[in-house]
Amino acid sequence: MTALMRYAMVFVLVLATASCQRNRPSASSPDRAAQSNSGQPINDAPPIAATEKPALSCQIENVSLYPVPNNPEDLALSVIVSIQNSGAPTTLQDWKLTIQTAKHVNLGAVDAVHVNGVVEMPGKTGGRVDLGKEDLTLKTKQNPIAKAASLRGVLTFVLPKTSVQDVSNNQSSFVIHFKDNQDGLYRSRKTLIGMKRTE
Repeated sequence: MTALMRYAMVFVLVLATASCQRNRPSASSPDRAAQSNSGQPINDAPPIAATEKPALSCQIENVSLYPVPNNPEDLALSVIVSIQNSGAPTTLQDWKLTIQTAKHVNLGAVDAVHVNGVVEMPGKTGGRVDLGKEDLTLKTKQNPIAKAASLRGVLTFVLPKTSVQDVSNNQSSFVIHFKDNQDGLYRSRKTLIGMKRTE
């Protein structure tokens, strides 16, 4: 998409944060009863520290829905997302979205796409966002998020054969999924979306 048009905008009815952390294995001490070939005890080696894992949380800040320019049968969904990391530095990958409509139709997992253009985000926290420069898939793929750091960007998904009316009501919801560089799987909490009337 090279340019994005203003259409019906939506606001996030529920902003939720979600964190997920894998279990960390505990280090075990060497067998103190082990003996060398000469019959002398083998000196205990220092315990090996468990490798620190990333510990990420995800916050959905804003959402915009609009027909895809030059292909209005498809619907684009742009989401402003903030990621916090309290564990080991990590890159992120495999960004996906699952959405459940009011008619309980599951559209399956949709991959994030890179687009160029500007979109108008709704609400007081909205404004014009450059989708290409703020693409969170590129930001998190190239630059690891350091420990105790956060990163903010935008994700865009295209829902084929879907209209704004199909998802713009209080019973539709979506979840964002992603992985760290150790294949740890994370997901946001379910976020409801609704229609905002244009003036």
